[in-house]
Amino acid sequence: MMRIRVAAFNHLLNQHPAQRAELAQFAGRRIGIVLPPLDVHGVVTEEGWLAVCEGEAEATLRLKHGVALAQLSGRAPDLADVLLEGDTELAANVGRIVRQLKWDATEDLSRVVGDIAAQRLQGFARGLFGIKGEIGGRLLDNWLEHLREESPLLARKDGVEQFVRAVDTLRDDAERLEKRLAHLEALAQASNRN
Repeated sequence: MMRIRVAAFNHLLNQHPAQRAELAQFAGRRIGIVLPPLDVHGVVTEEGWLAVCEGEAEATLRLKHGVALAQLSGRAPDLADVLLEGDTELAANVGRIVRQLKWDATEDLSRVVGDIAAQRLQGFARGLFGIKGEIGGRLLDNWLEHLREESPLLARKDGVEQFVRAVDTLRDDAERLEKRLAHLEALAQASNRN
């Protein structure tokens, strides 16, 4: 499985020769990039590729889900969403390089269906699913599911509805209690006068 993730990362690097050349400066260094549930670890080769290796990463770039959401929305991620572990200088340099990587889905699609069909499909996807296309929507759905199921940072709709009902019930109970207390207080004052 790690080989597939490294291969996917290398495919992305293949679309960005300048960034791959920058990464080659760190040949022999073991790095990790983690964006749950994705986890890529490897050693940088002299050509700027990532190769599967044994051992702990010297530097790990841990990205929170806000980074992915920021990427999908086209805005810069918050610094709090990026954690650098190990050799922070190496992690910061890798982070700078990774920020510059953008997947060109049209290029990949053109190899399968041809340039013209790929351009038309891209236009269709943009029109139907917005500027980021269906792939961005699927990624967003996967991350949202992860946030709900595996690291519960987002609540499910039924959980929110149950919470709202509980708050409504508590509010109604508190109002009834307040009226009851006011009534008892009025009775106590009336009995004190007599």
